[in-house]
Amino acid sequence: MHVSRAEGGESAVVVGIGWYLLAPALAAFGAYGGTVWTVRSWASCPLGNDASGNVGLLMTLPVVWLCMTLLLLLIQLAMRRWPLRGGRAAVWLAPLAAAVALTLLYRLGMDWPYDPPGGACMEGYPLFPFTGKTGPHSAE
Repeated sequence: MHVSRAEGGESAVVVGIGWYLLAPALAAFGAYGGTVWTVRSWASCPLGNDASGNVGLLMTLPVVWLCMTLLLLLIQLAMRRWPLRGGRAAVWLAPLAAAVALTLLYRLGMDWPYDPPGGACMEGYPLFPFTGKTGPHSAE
């Protein structure tokens, strides 16, 4: 990546093909981090991750990675078409901020267990983000 002068004297950041490899890498960290966060959050529920040995989440992981990668690539392509002001910093920080936002969105979609007072949690994590919990919803 280098900075060059565009028409009108403005500086434009020119990116190479290696910049597009940033999307799959950030998506991998985001999908893995969100999955680990989900595993730790649901570890206390009998129908959560402990019941299936995390098989559901491990099968969801590649799909989440693919979705995140495609969204990050779209963001990078949009940034190439409509460059952000701020030069190199904006070019690198925008995909990173988008990856963090997608990771938080993934974690939010996997919900949190409800531990009723005096009883055990009997819910399970969603099979895919925002699709609803599995198990007998014992929340009152």
